[in-house]
Amino acid sequence: MNNRLISYCVFFLCIFIPGCSNKKEQKLFIIPQPAFVEKTLPVSFSDFIGSKQCQACHPDIYSQWENSTHAKAGGRPEDVAVIAPFNGNSIQLSDVTIYPEKKGNNYQFRLIENTTGDQQIIKVEAVVGGGFMYGGGTQTYFGKFEDGTYRFLPFDFSKDENAWFVQVKSSEEWKKADERISISQLYNWPPHRVLGEIEDISNCQNCHGSQIVGKKMGKKYKTNFTTLAINCESCHGPAKKHVTTMSKIVSGMIAKPTTIGIKSIAGILPTESLNICFQCHAVKTPLKDGYLPGQNLEEFYSLRLMLLGNENPYAIDGRIKTFGYQQNHLFSDCFINGSMTCISCHNPHSQNYQDINRQLLADRFDDRQCTACHMAKKEDISAHTFHNQNSTGSKCISCHMPFRQHEGIGNEIRFTRSDHTVSIPRPIYDQSQGFESACIQCHNDQTEEALQDFVDQWWKPAKPMNPVIANRLSITKETSQNSAAELLLNPDEKHSMGQYVNLSYFIKRYLSPGMENLDRKILNKLMDYAEIEDDIDLKSLALAGLHYSQYNNPEVQIFLIEQLEKMGTTEEAIRLRWGMILDYFGTVFYLVGDRPRAIECYELAKQVLPNDKKIAENIVRAKS
Repeated sequence: MNNRLISYCVFFLCIFIPGCSNKKEQKLFIIPQPAFVEKTLPVSFSDFIGSKQCQACHPDIYSQWENSTHAKAGGRPEDVAVIAPFNGNSIQLSDVTIYPEKKGNNYQFRLIENTTGDQQIIKVEAVVGGGFMYGGGTQTYFGKFEDGTYRFLPFDFSKDENAWFVQVKSSEEWKKADERISISQLYNWPPHRVLGEIEDISNCQNCHGSQIVGKKMGKKYKTNFTTLAINCESCHGPAKKHVTTMSKIVSGMIAKPTTIGIKSIAGILPTESLNICFQCHAVKTPLKDGYLPGQNLEEFYSLRLMLLGNENPYAIDGRIKTFGYQQNHLFSDCFINGSMTCISCHNPHSQNYQDINRQLLADRFDDRQCTACHMAKKEDISAHTFHNQNSTGSKCISCHMPFRQHEGIGNEIRFTRSDHTVSIPRPIYDQSQGFESACIQCHNDQTEEALQDFVDQWWKPAKPMNPVIANRLSITKETSQNSAAELLLNPDEKHSMGQYVNLSYFIKRYLSPGMENLDRKILNKLMDYAEIEDDIDLKSLALAGLHYSQYNNPEVQIFLIEQLEKMGTTEEAIRLRWGMILDYFGTVFYLVGDRPRAIECYELAKQVLPNDKKIAENIVRAKS
């Protein structure tokens, strides 16, 4: 037992005796102070050396990478293919005329205010993207500003539309730039979103480049990056020690090596493999600053916290509602009940398509990426698809991974992405959730009802939905607390994302701060979730829910202390999530005008994260 907690346990056992159930008479339960010591980050910017150093020993893999989308993902404008016409032809807004120009080796936007003739020139210092994506590719431009930040410029180019476009404030949708839009209506004007992750500034996180580090230096910022492409070390981690070690081994300076100076990622667990890709290809909630490849992603980011809000990016079944599609892989049955990772289909070096056996495929529509696992289907594909074998309707992707426009950006700029939930066509259900079915994308002359008749005729009974999703869909406005608990709280079910959605929904709808008389079965289930060790997000949510609703319950108080004792190296990551969830609840109450409950939640959050400045600021604001 952790000695610093013994007195707390004795204290609670002594004061919480029968007859002390009156909330006003109880002393406030206080979560013990954090036991962890802030760790020195094991990886620094100086540990990275760039991809060129890898070429000598790994020429074949380097060659694959060099021709990949990752290698061409971004860079200085003079080093990449600029696809937009920087030819002096104007972009005309209602009040400003913008001239994309190339002057010598420099790319720039020259802005002229139509009424006054005032002129501003913004030099392009960085380019991200190249119009590579099949479903609609774009290219984005950054300028370097006096404060040292690289800022996103609000004039993007769509390769598919062959047009400049902007994002408007009112709807946050993408619109072709024209005279109906003023510069003040642009979401990113003046430029404010920075490259890299800098606290308290709107930012693009660390995705659009390699080893991007932004730091505040006095009143200015310093932004470093190895490259704006995606390099070898973005996935493999820092290679400086590896190169030094291998050089010494080759030269004979090290006779009996015990390490090669870099962690091998061959044969790692599916979740570890996914987290390498989720460094960029996920909607992440930052927990603390300082992340670099090679560190534990989940110590710095949560991959589930965005599901807590009512406006999260996903529908109940995981399909994308707004923006950011790859992470819905986690809703796929191929992952939940299989072993599918990103590299089951995507070669990590070339970005070409491959099957699960790492065999190169012809293209993104090659059925072998599915039939390598679902082998029975390939013997007579038409017997499964009810379409001609060589038709589009007989392609696995057409039905199970249809391309859909990201709703959050509107329909004016093509930006479709393949559904990575690997869903089953259910026309009526799809329509009820606000999605067009895979069927109607081809058969748009028919109704969803008619298409459902075909689905029922051909595939009845359809494969049932995962019970975690099916149970959430069955909840109505009339569902009672106990009935909801039976449906939503099932810790043994396999579906991490769905479990997080269901548990967060239950907490938000059916629990309240410091509530009394919580059903024993519900309490037991919440405790079961809190004892999960292999899902740090779900565990943190359950702990927050127990703390939020049962902080006056002596049994729960002791339970929370016991859980803290067991955390060890995960305590900081769990506390960061736990405290952030309670802070979120406080903000929800604050925004609806319930200041007493807002303060109650903020104070609970402060117990978990006593040194968090934002929580302290929220308490002051709520009390003012």
